[in-house]
Amino acid sequence: MSSMEVIFKDEREDVQKKTFAKWINSQLAKGQHPPVTDLFYDLRDGTRLLQLLEVLTEKSYKREKGRMRVHHLNNVSRALGILEEHKVKLINISNEHIVDGSAKLTLGLVWAIILHWQVQGILKDVMADLQQTNLEKTLLAWCRQTTKGYHGVDIRNFTTSWSDGLAFNAILHSHRQQLFDYVTIARKHPYARLENAFRLANEHFGIERLLDPEDVNSQVPDKKSIMMYVMCLFQALPHDTFTMESLDDSITSDSSLVMEESNESVVIHRK
Repeated sequence: MSSMEVIFKDEREDVQKKTFAKWINSQLAKGQHPPVTDLFYDLRDGTRLLQLLEVLTEKSYKREKGRMRVHHLNNVSRALGILEEHKVKLINISNEHIVDGSAKLTLGLVWAIILHWQVQGILKDVMADLQQTNLEKTLLAWCRQTTKGYHGVDIRNFTTSWSDGLAFNAILHSHRQQLFDYVTIARKHPYARLENAFRLANEHFGIERLLDPEDVNSQVPDKKSIMMYVMCLFQALPHDTFTMESLDDSITSDSSLVMEESNESVVIHRK
């Protein structure tokens, strides 16, 4: 791996650590639980994981209150068991990985949780109606249809297509044109465009500020963080006339993000 690849990997990890923690905190707040401050450290004893799952599943779970490693391992095992019960497929993630604070596998665990619960409900129903199993392709089609005709916007991925801020603003403007003048925003610096979009999405649509302008206004923004935010936009905005026709055949998506029906749950498969 080259030095440049290492830099991008570290940057992505830092962004995911911050944005995933924001998503977790937005859920924990619903149960009046204290927020996490360090994602890799705060999940190690399993307590915050169980609190998060209590909010997401609307159930209560017992936890061990001891401070020894064995108590932490048991709490994390309980959380992983609950995820398994909800058909969240975890590949090569053990309780020891989380208790030991493994950055890569902690991020993998949280991403699996985000995917599962963000897809539940509206997005899952829309995908079923469209007979579509590829999450990324579905979101891309919606973004392209929503922003069709907006100058400077050509959404072909969940990385570089978003870095200048135009795509976020176009999505919001297409649904609430009276909020701001798109032409005026388009003339501003990308940082200002992103700030405008995230502020208005929060104030008018109740979407948490999971991203900061500096997270996106980079050479290659983090794909998972962008997708996480776009899923929130999809759930908050209308999509009654949404079809898959807006997806160009030349646009490729990640085939690993395939949703498969299993009873009433969504299983995340990593190919």
